[in-house]
Amino acid sequence: MRRFFVVLLLFLLIVQTVSAQPYVTVFESRLAPGQMLKVENYTITIVQSINGSPYLMLKLGNDIVGLKPFSFGSLMEKDGIKILMGSYTEEGGFLVVSVKPRFLTSLKPEIGARASVDGAIIEVVGVDNHSMEVSINGTLKSVQTNKTLIFGKLVLEYNGTVLSIYAIPEVSEVKNPRYVVFCPYEDVVVSGPFDVPITVESLSEEELTLNLSVFLPPNWKAGFFYNGVEVSRISVPPKGTITLTLHVEPSSNGTLQFSVGDFLGRIHVRYRGIEVLIPYRGIEAEAGNVIQIPISFEGNGIVEFSTFNTTPGWDVYLKAGGYRVRTFEVDGSSTATLVVSIPRNATLGDHKIGLLINGKPYFLNIYIYKTYLGQPAKLVVVLRDENGNPVRGWVSIAGKNLTASPAGSVSFELKPGQYTLIAGCEGCSQKTEKLKLSDGEEKTLEITLQRADYYFKIELESDVVTLKPGTGGSTRITIQNLGSKEDKYTITVEGLPSGWNYLISQDPRGESPVESIKVGSGESTTLYLIIIPPFNVGSEELKVKVVVSGRTLRKTIPLTVRVENPATLTLNVDNPLLTVRAGETTATALWVDSDGPVTNVKFSVQAPNGWDVEVVPQMIPRVGPEMNGNVVVSQGPVRAEVRIRVPKSTPAGTYTVTITAAGDQAKTQTVITVRVTQGSSGAWVGIVLLIAAFGIVVWLMRRVGRR
Repeated sequence: MRRFFVVLLLFLLIVQTVSAQPYVTVFESRLAPGQMLKVENYTITIVQSINGSPYLMLKLGNDIVGLKPFSFGSLMEKDGIKILMGSYTEEGGFLVVSVKPRFLTSLKPEIGARASVDGAIIEVVGVDNHSMEVSINGTLKSVQTNKTLIFGKLVLEYNGTVLSIYAIPEVSEVKNPRYVVFCPYEDVVVSGPFDVPITVESLSEEELTLNLSVFLPPNWKAGFFYNGVEVSRISVPPKGTITLTLHVEPSSNGTLQFSVGDFLGRIHVRYRGIEVLIPYRGIEAEAGNVIQIPISFEGNGIVEFSTFNTTPGWDVYLKAGGYRVRTFEVDGSSTATLVVSIPRNATLGDHKIGLLINGKPYFLNIYIYKTYLGQPAKLVVVLRDENGNPVRGWVSIAGKNLTASPAGSVSFELKPGQYTLIAGCEGCSQKTEKLKLSDGEEKTLEITLQRADYYFKIELESDVVTLKPGTGGSTRITIQNLGSKEDKYTITVEGLPSGWNYLISQDPRGESPVESIKVGSGESTTLYLIIIPPFNVGSEELKVKVVVSGRTLRKTIPLTVRVENPATLTLNVDNPLLTVRAGETTATALWVDSDGPVTNVKFSVQAPNGWDVEVVPQMIPRVGPEMNGNVVVSQGPVRAEVRIRVPKSTPAGTYTVTITAAGDQAKTQTVITVRVTQGSSGAWVGIVLLIAAFGIVVWLMRRVGRR
């Protein structure tokens, strides 16, 4: 009968808790004298009076807030705690303890509504007229209208208009307590790490060894410390007291649970987190500018930063310590810089930028009052060598190839876009740069060109050298060392005929000849190439090559050598008019001379058929002046003889003989007149023949006249 009555009372209690704000049964068992039941800050014990009668005692800390004789069916109610007493035996009194859970939060009956409480994520996934479907950490549950649902340490109540969420208080049973644990905090509001002093008092006559444990929400850190040393077990002297420090580093709202031996405690933490101060929320700016805004952070913990709702082409980031940061730690206070890089083609008007800091949205409005949208970009490229000196090289971009000025600069006007630029110079390695030009951007790009170790440039003063036989001609050679190291150069000439000579000198007269010359990096030198022809060379034109050789490079330049020989031959005859009888021989002296050296003078003749004409000697090796050291010595004319034999059958008359003298450098000719005569007998025969011819003519005239 008593058991039935207890069940009936329990049923009525449950019905009452369902119909009103919910009560939850947290203990249903016997509690022996000397044992203690702890419900949050309250303790429930059974004590005996002087006469041995049992009493039910309720204490809040050290204060007695309820004391009632233990009687079957009696009910003690205080501050949200209901204690229903049942039977009492030698094993103790039977108790049913129900408590009103602590309200945490509420959700509207809207799909997608969610809350995070005590490490659990609760989300509404379905609603109808009779119930609400929720997901608790991924587990689906149904809460009926005007009913409650208990899930772990949570109580969910749905009244048709709102879902209320409660936390069930922690209940611990301490049997035969040998020590007392005191924690001064139950609910704290913090913005970073904090310390909790926990006192342990021994009630035992023996030394106690107690294990220490901490149960944390995700991403929290905590530990017990004693005299600055982290501990997981402590020893308490008999009847002694020690104080521990529980160091906690929260990262969100939640409940910390800990144990000291058999004692279970909890601390509810409301984490204020990091306070963010953004001094400006609306700014006017010109397109192409970079805006920097200081942001202050107060508190302790981790800051997570991201952006949203950013206009394409804008670059928005947080900078601290010289780095672009997304996550960093704040210990007390810290400052970072919000950097907003505005493109030059930004449109006029308002642009709203979203900042997400630890999950909380902030907004920055930027008004663009000036833009460069559609305007061409101006690019200036400056070429330098590794020593910073200007380089007059070349730059190629977008199909345009330009040569740099003496200052090493080149200017372009280009459409906005992505480009590949190639730059180089003589004696340098080409360099490629990729760049992006924005609307209306004015950009200067400095490019350092790496010179080759050994490279040079040569230049001739003239590509034609004109000279005279026996007299040298010169041209100036400039060698410019474009390499990064000193080099040694030699100059040779290829293609000169045998007998020709050349000389490399530091002066045009050949007084300072050199075989080679050293030139420092970036320097230049001037030498003279002197070409010396043979004394007997004639007028001609030669194609030769001037070869300049360095350590690793060999360059060739064509050169034309032009010889102008002013020498002229003269041919004089002692007797330019000769008379000779037919069948006889005549002769006269020839004198050959020249105002310049002429070699290999040969003779040729033109005479009537059958005549025998010869010049003795037929060839003269050399005529004209000669060099004797630096003195020109004239040798005078050279004598030859022309001999003419006239055939006997040659009729009397006047004839000409042409004599040609041709040397390597010059040529000339002369004419000799020859008068041929006959003997006396021959004269009479001629007269007779004339008379006979005359007689025949007279006879013919008479005969014709008769007719």
